[in-house]
Amino acid sequence: MHPTSMENMQRCVDWYSLPLGKIVDLGAMNVNGSYRELFPADADYVGVDLEPGPGVDVVLTDVYRLPFEDESVDLILCGQMLEHCAHFWRVFTEIARVLRPEGMAFVIAPSSGPVHRFPVDCYRFYPDSYQALAEWSGLRLIHSWTDERGHWRDITGVFQKNGSVERVDAPKPMCVAANAHQAPHKDQGVELRAGVRDYLELLRDLHQLIQPQLYLEIGVRKGFSLRLAKGESIAIDPDPHPDIAVNDTTRLFRCTSDDFFFFYPEVIDRPIDLAFIDGMHLAEFVYRDFINVERVMDRGGVVVIDDVLPNHPVQTSRTRRSQIWTGDVWRFAEMLSANRPDLRLTLFDCAPTGLLVISKLNPKNLVLWTDYNKAMRNLMDEAGTQVPKTVLERSGAVEPTIDILRTAIGR
Repeated sequence: MHPTSMENMQRCVDWYSLPLGKIVDLGAMNVNGSYRELFPADADYVGVDLEPGPGVDVVLTDVYRLPFEDESVDLILCGQMLEHCAHFWRVFTEIARVLRPEGMAFVIAPSSGPVHRFPVDCYRFYPDSYQALAEWSGLRLIHSWTDERGHWRDITGVFQKNGSVERVDAPKPMCVAANAHQAPHKDQGVELRAGVRDYLELLRDLHQLIQPQLYLEIGVRKGFSLRLAKGESIAIDPDPHPDIAVNDTTRLFRCTSDDFFFFYPEVIDRPIDLAFIDGMHLAEFVYRDFINVERVMDRGGVVVIDDVLPNHPVQTSRTRRSQIWTGDVWRFAEMLSANRPDLRLTLFDCAPTGLLVISKLNPKNLVLWTDYNKAMRNLMDEAGTQVPKTVLERSGAVEPTIDILRTAIGR
């Protein structure tokens, strides 16, 4: 199961799941992951496939007949299966038969990608195909979207058997406890800070050099860095500090950055001149933030990423264990350097945890979009990798002077 498929099914579960009853997963064999992990361990979950294997509870004797009574299933999952099904419309007829009134079906299928036979590979699907399948089967298509990441460009569809569930058009309120107090680590050496200048001073220099007409910030906390912007600003944070105050030229979106770029792409009506990424301190989140941000940047714009230079191995933990916390953002910086040699990357020795300044942007470059699933697997496989001594020693960082900064951004 490729990462984009898991992420899109997670969206379906978060946004549209009704109270859990019987869940049936069509094409359930666990190949590099299973949707089963998205549900509680005690859920009434039945995995169905053509052959026995991990995650398979029921092996079909008739490909086009599901072994369930009429109107007996609450939720059907169908991911990366329809393209392998010669008569996929017959499967939809069965889905409609076994779903109870108001039951839901979450369907994910590729719209592109290479041939991959299991045991056959017959189709690719476009957005209108889901509406056609809804009309064929008598289900309602509530919501569908195309994921541009990865080779498959998956299309996700949310269907209901009659019922009144409406399309989700805005992020649901959430509390991520981002501002919860973290006590200092019992080992005082863990809370080490380093850097020639404070990161806010370098950001202030950037604002003065670029004078952005439109500024974007992900992860605003108390708004210290946000207040450096003089022009229009877009601020994104699911749980900003209660005391944050924004001016009339700032639009604050209280949601995750993933949700912002999913629901509100039209908000960015012209290229961004300067962006600061300081959100969730995990490499995969920063990866998504960067590809979404670069796409809306001016080619002469600049992206800055915080927390790329940890000072102690404990600070790099993927679960926060110290006040000074970088997570594994340093791993994204290394991946970016390896996969996008066209970018100009400059590490600055700022306090407390360094800054990565990125220029020579190319909003049309699709390398990171196309390689998304491979990159996510690599990041997950390497999660917990010990931070290299060269990173801790900041051997690749430069002094954060105004002259070096001008060179870094080509000004």
